[in-house]
Amino acid sequence: MIEKWNYFVYDLCEAKKKDVDEDTFHALIETQLQHLGWAKFKGEICHKQNIHLGNSNRIEPDILIKRDGEDEFVIEVKRPSHKQIKKDVDQLLSYMRILKLNVGIYIGEYIEVFYDMPSSKEAVSVMKVPLEINNKLGAKFVEQFDKENFNQESIVGFCEERLQEIQRQNSLNEIKESLIADAQIQIAESLRPYLMEKYSGSFAEEEIKGMLAMMRFTASAEGNQHESKVVVPKIQPKPKSNLIKCFLSRNANARGMFNPQNQSLTVLKGSTVNPVHVPKFSDSDRKKRDSQLAKYTEVKDGQRIVKEDVCFDTPSGAALFCVGGSANGWKEWKDADERELNVYRVKSDTPKKEGSFDANRVTNPSEFHLDFWTKYKAKLEATGRIPTLQTPQPHNWYNVRIGCSNIMLNMLCNTQKNFVGVRLYIRNSVVDKYYPILEAKKDEINNALGCKPVWDCNPSAKDKTIGLNHKTDLTNPGKVEETLEWMVEQTIIFYNVFSKEVKGIK
Repeated sequence: MIEKWNYFVYDLCEAKKKDVDEDTFHALIETQLQHLGWAKFKGEICHKQNIHLGNSNRIEPDILIKRDGEDEFVIEVKRPSHKQIKKDVDQLLSYMRILKLNVGIYIGEYIEVFYDMPSSKEAVSVMKVPLEINNKLGAKFVEQFDKENFNQESIVGFCEERLQEIQRQNSLNEIKESLIADAQIQIAESLRPYLMEKYSGSFAEEEIKGMLAMMRFTASAEGNQHESKVVVPKIQPKPKSNLIKCFLSRNANARGMFNPQNQSLTVLKGSTVNPVHVPKFSDSDRKKRDSQLAKYTEVKDGQRIVKEDVCFDTPSGAALFCVGGSANGWKEWKDADERELNVYRVKSDTPKKEGSFDANRVTNPSEFHLDFWTKYKAKLEATGRIPTLQTPQPHNWYNVRIGCSNIMLNMLCNTQKNFVGVRLYIRNSVVDKYYPILEAKKDEINNALGCKPVWDCNPSAKDKTIGLNHKTDLTNPGKVEETLEWMVEQTIIFYNVFSKEVKGIK
């Protein structure tokens, strides 16, 4: 995908160097979109289309991308020397909401992808890509917006994954800033016993304390030098931090930082954890913890020591890692006043919805998806039941053609929520022709499939699906192998049933 990104962005980079005007840049972007498979002559790249809203109002988005007459995503264009302002994003969001699109793109001094997250007042930025050759984020951008790969469900899944990555990084940054802010206290406390031992014969303890009080120490992130300097005595306000220091003592001597905003907990470097597992520990949890111990700890003086900060989505996940067995982290972890973290827990009046994010999930989704679909294709090819299969890509989906344009089998592998799915996917352009006929034979089709799939799981969507999901644990290699067998079996059943049904519709 890097090469495809380079094809797409090279002329945009040259235009930025020349500081071309907006109209020239706009026309160039429309030309470059054809590198992603979208065609002007098919009416897929619409230039400032005049869209009427009622009798007197209208909108005119810069670029609107369509497929089979249906809107897919919208692009707001500014000249490459323009500095983005809030009005630009608000304009893009208004087009997205009027056209009922989940995703919009801003292209100016850089490319930025915005997601209209449900219940959000504003569009959320999920990706910002500079106009430069060989950019890895650029490769992800063209992978998602390439015509062959693009569909509404996959782009929403991509945006949700990006939000998770951003939130996780923000949590780590908060911890880093908290540690930097606490440098004055930490360094002074560390220096005092050293100075007392070295100079106790020459200076009184109060003199050494006074000297330390007159010094200000600051720390910076990696890449900057640490510095210390003497300043005029001044009372420094204690830095505010919303992170809560905590500890766990059962089977371990662990220190942590709890984030009450997203309820995550980071086990800090230097903590001591239980080197063994406790009895009555499930095989899946045992394998998971073995992997964590190998990756994040080392043995020193017979103790298992955490060698780097490790962030967990919940206190219970962190407690399991430290204790060596199942543990209620909200009770095991205590704050500095020895109160259970349960006092900081965000309680919901509604039960957890089915399909919400799992705490136990794959850490590198793209790498996992490529490996998963490669194995899936190999197993499916070995059966000899389906004539042609596409090349696996690092997406959360994989399509199997059934011999009819705009209808296909769509396989899902959701690493965030730990489930897979097999379903018939009918694009909006042919929904009116095929879906009612298939739905009229619902009972007959269900009997042929040997199951009761969910018909039209999202009634508000333009496309229609008939699908079957399977809950699993994609972090467990044994479960992954079972899941692949299930998917291959269901793919063949869905292929046999729906290829026959669809071809039979005149």
